[in-house]
Amino acid sequence: MANRGELPPRMWTELYLQTTYDRSVVPDGIHTLSVFSQYVPNRFKEGSWDTRRAEVGKRVVESIARFTSNLPGAIIDLEVLGPPDVEKRVGLTGGHIFQGEILPQYMWDRRLKARTPMPGVYLCGAATHPGGSVIAINGRNAAMEVLKDAKQ
Repeated sequence: MANRGELPPRMWTELYLQTTYDRSVVPDGIHTLSVFSQYVPNRFKEGSWDTRRAEVGKRVVESIARFTSNLPGAIIDLEVLGPPDVEKRVGLTGGHIFQGEILPQYMWDRRLKARTPMPGVYLCGAATHPGGSVIAINGRNAAMEVLKDAKQ
């Protein structure tokens, strides 16, 4: 659906409750919740992120609220960042944090290697082997290449 510029009826979400580990950032009785929701259009078939941002936020909250008893009523503030916002803030083309699709045809040996042809230059981002969302493996791969070179 997202590839066609449409929102799905329910959103896929990852939830991060930072204040379960660090209460120092908010007053008692309040929590923070960050939601990472994928599979949204970079460009909408109808409208834009500026005109549909509130709709996307509502859809995400509704998707989570199916499993809670206090949403959306417990929300004090909401910020919705779409792919154009991510691209603008951190420079990732299309707001794609995985630097490529996480599908077999775009993973593993089809990603960049940690070692580059330039001595002393190594890569460890999501665009490297084995691919995005493989937490810390990309950095480990680069560190192993650095260690190999350090032994020589």
